[in-house]
Amino acid sequence: MPNLSTHEADLRAIANAFKEQKEAGAVDHTAFIAAVGAYRLRHPDVRRNEAALVVFQLVDDLFHGPVTFH
Repeated sequence: MPNLSTHEADLRAIANAFKEQKEAGAVDHTAFIAAVGAYRLRHPDVRRNEAALVVFQLVDDLFHGPVTFH
């Protein structure tokens, strides 16, 4: 399990990649692919489909907040 600073750095890298693409006029899918690429640069051992799931969850949390179950 990654520590908080690793998670924070991952989130920052993903958010920056996504934001840069959107500011350049890219559609969401292109921005998402860039964010997955940024994650995989930090974690080259993670498979593409796993990285996509992680990125989806992190981006979703950015926009909607984390889900908590009670």
